[in-house]
Amino acid sequence: MKAEERVQLLRSVPELVGLRDAARHFDEVRVAAGEMLAEEGALCHHYLVVAEGTLQTQRRGQTGELGPGDSIGFSAMRSRGVNPAGVVALTEARVLVMSHAQFRAAEPLPPKRRLHLWALPSSRRSLPRRPNLRRA
Repeated sequence: MKAEERVQLLRSVPELVGLRDAARHFDEVRVAAGEMLAEEGALCHHYLVVAEGTLQTQRRGQTGELGPGDSIGFSAMRSRGVNPAGVVALTEARVLVMSHAQFRAAEPLPPKRRLHLWALPSSRRSLPRRPNLRRA
């Protein structure tokens, strides 16, 4: 997939509006029909955006489909939670995948944390000290 196509596809995904330069944080993966990409209720390790093909979701016994431009796993990645649904490729597909490290690199800092860091004097911008521990 060309860089321009990737950027255009990702701009159509509503969850990615606030992420900085999201396109460079995704890997492109080809998956075969029948391949399982996520298990419902398991710890979420990837945020997926469908580039081509069709994926089937299964959640609490109900099935659905994801096509180009659809995504799954954003809120689970943000909260470090579990997969909201099981995902299996119905057809051969190309999927853009973001791991935890890539997701954290693309996700902007909340305004309070950003302000807090720069509000400190430069001498205090290190890790907090451990409290003195006293033996009982």
